[in-house]
Amino acid sequence: MSRSGDRTSTFDPSHSDNLLHGLNLLWRKQLFCDVTLTAQGQQFHCHKAVLASCSQYFRSLFSSGGGSGGHPHALGLGPGAQDGLGGPPKEPPPPQSQEEPGTPSSSPEDKLLASPRAINNLVLQGCSSIGLRLVLEYLYTANVTLSLDTVEEVLSVSKILHIPQVTKLCVQFLNDQISVQNYKQVCKIAALHGLEETKKLANKYLVEDVLLLNFEEMRALLDSLPPPVESELALFQMSVLWLEHDRETRMQYAPDLMKRLRFALIPAPELVERVQSVDFMRTDPVCQKLLLDAMNYHLMPFRQHCRQSLASRIRSNKKMLLLVGGLPPGPDRLPSNLVQYYDDEKKTWKILT
Repeated sequence: MSRSGDRTSTFDPSHSDNLLHGLNLLWRKQLFCDVTLTAQGQQFHCHKAVLASCSQYFRSLFSSGGGSGGHPHALGLGPGAQDGLGGPPKEPPPPQSQEEPGTPSSSPEDKLLASPRAINNLVLQGCSSIGLRLVLEYLYTANVTLSLDTVEEVLSVSKILHIPQVTKLCVQFLNDQISVQNYKQVCKIAALHGLEETKKLANKYLVEDVLLLNFEEMRALLDSLPPPVESELALFQMSVLWLEHDRETRMQYAPDLMKRLRFALIPAPELVERVQSVDFMRTDPVCQKLLLDAMNYHLMPFRQHCRQSLASRIRSNKKMLLLVGGLPPGPDRLPSNLVQYYDDEKKTWKILT
C-alpha cells in the first residue's frame, strides 16, 4: 500500500493468478475467442490478446493485419485467400504455376499470409498440433507438460512463434533430464536447435561412456553412421581422450583410429589449432600424412571435386533435400539466410542452420 496526499494505492498480489485463471476458464469453454489457429488440421480457438501479450510474433502479426502499420512478414492477398503463419512449411511448397496470377510466393523463413480483413483464422505451417496444444496450455496456465517425446515439438513451436519463456523451460527440462540412458537423444535435439549448454552436458555422458570402450568398440564407434557427435572435430577430440585415458596401452592404436577419421571435413583453421597441436599427429608418420593430405585438400578449394575420397565424404548414408535461402515477398525483400532440410519421417521442413 502506498499513500500520496489523499489517495491510497493498494496492490492485490492474487489478481494476476485470478486473471490467468479466468482467462483459462474462458479458453476451456471457448468463450469470447476471436482467432482460430490450425496446425496439422487441428483447430484451436484462442484470444488474440493472450497470444499477443506472450508472443512478439503474434503482436506484430495482429497489428499489421488489423491495418495499424506494416510488418515485413505481413503479406496482403486477394479476397478468398487463406491466412497462414509459420516457419518452415509443413510440406514442400507447391509449384508456382499452381498459384493464382498476381499472388506472391511465400518465404520459406516465415510463411505469413494475411487477408486485408481483420485476421481471425491462421494456419500454422511447420507447427505440430501436439506442440501447439502444449504451448497454448502454458499461455493460459503458466504450466507446460513436457516429456522427451514431446519436448522437441514444443521447442520448435516456441521458436517459430517467438515465445522465449517456453524455449527456456524446454532447455531447463532437457538439462535436468539428461542421463546415461537418453544422452544421445538429448544431444541430437540440442544439436538441431543450437542449445550449446545442453549439448555440453550431454557430451559429458558420452565421453564418460566412450572412455570405457575397448579398441574394437572404439573402432566400431568411429565407423558408425550416423556418428555419435555432431562434427568430425568432436570425433577427433573424443578419440584423443580415449587414447590418453590409458596412454601406455592405447597409444599403439593411434594410427589405426586416425585412419578412420575424415580430416578433410575439419576446417583448415581447426586443423592447425586443434589437430596439429596434438603431439602424435606431428610425430607419427601415418598421422602426419593424414594431416598433410587434409591441409592440401583445403589449400586447393577449386580442385576439391577432383580430390574426393573417403576422408572428404560426409558421414551420412541418407540423402536429404535442402532448402537454401530465398527471397521473401513483400516490400522489404531481404534475402533469407536460413538453410532448411526436409524431414521425410515427420513430413515437415526443419531448420538446419
